[in-house]
Amino acid sequence: MQAYLYNKKIVLTTLFSSTLLSGCYWDDPRTAAEYVSSNISREDTVGHLQALEARASTTTDGTSITRAAGTTGYEQSTDYVVRVMKRYGYNVTTQKLDFRAWEELSGTSLTVNGVKLNGPHDSSENVQQDYAVMSYSGGSNGPLIGELAFVTPDFQFDSGSYDDTDGCEASDFVGKDVSGKIAVIQRGGCSFSDKVVNAENAGAKAVIIFNQGNNEGRTSVVNGTLGSDSAATIPAFGARYALGKQWYDESMSSTIPANLSVAVQDKMVVTENVIAETKKGDPNQIVMLGAHLDSVPAGPGINDNGSGTAGLLEFATTLADLKAPVKNKIRFAWWAAEESGLVGSTHYADALFAPLYDQAQAEIMKKYGIENPSDLTEAQVDEVEARYNELNKVKLYLNFDMIASPNYIFGVMDGDLSDTKDAPDNAYTGDFKPPYGTSDIESMFNEFFNLRSESTVPQALSKRSDYAGFADWGIAFGGLFTGAEKVKTAAEVDQFGGEIDVAYDKCYHQACDDLNNISQKALYLNTQALAYVTTYYAFSQPLFPAEESKASTFKALMSDAPKEKLRIGTKLKAAQSHSDHGHFHGDFDQDRQ
Repeated sequence: MQAYLYNKKIVLTTLFSSTLLSGCYWDDPRTAAEYVSSNISREDTVGHLQALEARASTTTDGTSITRAAGTTGYEQSTDYVVRVMKRYGYNVTTQKLDFRAWEELSGTSLTVNGVKLNGPHDSSENVQQDYAVMSYSGGSNGPLIGELAFVTPDFQFDSGSYDDTDGCEASDFVGKDVSGKIAVIQRGGCSFSDKVVNAENAGAKAVIIFNQGNNEGRTSVVNGTLGSDSAATIPAFGARYALGKQWYDESMSSTIPANLSVAVQDKMVVTENVIAETKKGDPNQIVMLGAHLDSVPAGPGINDNGSGTAGLLEFATTLADLKAPVKNKIRFAWWAAEESGLVGSTHYADALFAPLYDQAQAEIMKKYGIENPSDLTEAQVDEVEARYNELNKVKLYLNFDMIASPNYIFGVMDGDLSDTKDAPDNAYTGDFKPPYGTSDIESMFNEFFNLRSESTVPQALSKRSDYAGFADWGIAFGGLFTGAEKVKTAAEVDQFGGEIDVAYDKCYHQACDDLNNISQKALYLNTQALAYVTTYYAFSQPLFPAEESKASTFKALMSDAPKEKLRIGTKLKAAQSHSDHGHFHGDFDQDRQ
């Protein structure tokens, strides 16, 4: 393999050098990709980050600045992106959407068994964070006092009967005295919202969800979201696994008192996505890429996700400066309200793709004289999917969410699930097969990093960022990620340098996610990588090698999704929306299992 990569580097370098002499940069997709990538400016990319931080507005409590959706900081960030893209000759539109803007106000506290715990505002490099308030949590209306009540936690991870669905069913609360108490529930098996709503219906006046503890990735603070559509109205906190286990053990011999306080602001506002595209290129072959533009309410979000926003802007301006004669149309997107549950990207995907699928289904039903979608045979459903793929002009989507983490790794989405199928963060279980082209996208990102002698780490398809809505609609997808709240391993330090057992981003979802919180190297290389891969596909016809048929994509989604969730002719939603990064950014993340 090393010999192969070395030889490939020589061939590409020779090709690129000879092309530079001839001036025909655009004759070959790889040569075009290398040319555009090599023209990316590190200084200009950082300049976009500076512009974004300058446009952040003061938080409600006056303690920081923010670019969260619904704030002046977000509006000013939107104006900046629109102005830059119009200046460089792109067709620019905005897509408005209603959005439930939630914000935690100052004064949050949590004390359990006499111990005052450390929240995001109390923690530092030397103080471990113990808890976080989940977005879309209800407020406490002042101090709230009660005792802890456990539901059905299971700590026997290696047993054949291990149950990871604590609090997922209303029946879990039968015989459990949680009324008027603070329910403590173990993460796993279903969404955070399901757990909190079930607890509230059983009479709990607040909920603490502690991390699952079944692997190293599930021990830190649960930094999650109930989702903007949650019906929960009581306070909801996330906590470290070790604390939950400690409290459970102590509860075996005594009552555990607790008191908490949390104030929130929760209102409906109008926000908007920004969409821009090249004026030239085949409109039937759209290469799309996106990044979320909003931050969390707590800070300006310069890594999360000013970095992805800046990367897209630098690529777009470079492409325009070079007057690249793209063969396929390129469409850029800056998403609103990702941090609140992928709101902007989901709205866009559903609005664009659902009518296309409905049209395809109607055409096939008319062809066979069928009135009810449930009467379609398997072969006819295949025809529907094939027709949908013809109607759909968006052929791939690339996502860039957190690409400049200070303690970075170079993460690439595992497009064929060859490395992460059994990973706990993999959202696509069962027989799911990623859409045709997804594995090819992964290989192209790896090609870029191989050519620069950089390692990469396969990333599980966690549905924690804006690619989720595209994947659900059968669109090939891929993307980059430099890490969020999880800590760097010794092996990763050997690969990338940095600090062992320290979070990839120590300021993840905090006020300190500012210009001091980025790796310029990671930002620069990842921006070059996104330029390389997007340009490659913008000049590739056909887009992907003809290795397989795309008709199986929706069938695979249907086989993976819960049967009660399915309705032929509409988007097949996953059992839950996305996990915690997050990011991989939902940033404030909703759990899946």
